[in-house]
Amino acid sequence: ECVTATIQALYDAADDDSATGGPDLTRRIFPVVSIVSAEGYTRLADDEIAEIADAVIAARMQRPDGPAAPLT
Repeated sequence: ECVTATIQALYDAADDDSATGGPDLTRRIFPVVSIVSAEGYTRLADDEIAEIADAVIAARMQRPDGPAAPLT
């Protein structure tokens, strides 16, 4: 979920700021995403990021403003 939220935020930032790049589905260029935990450092595979980015973009076709968080 954290990676999905990160891709959502990057997508929104790229939409608002032309200097920020989001996922590029046409050229299959995706952000580098790494996880640092008590167990150490892990860079997620491009295929994993591509799957998440594809899902985020597909969901944005139905809901362009992105997901809504409950306010309560």
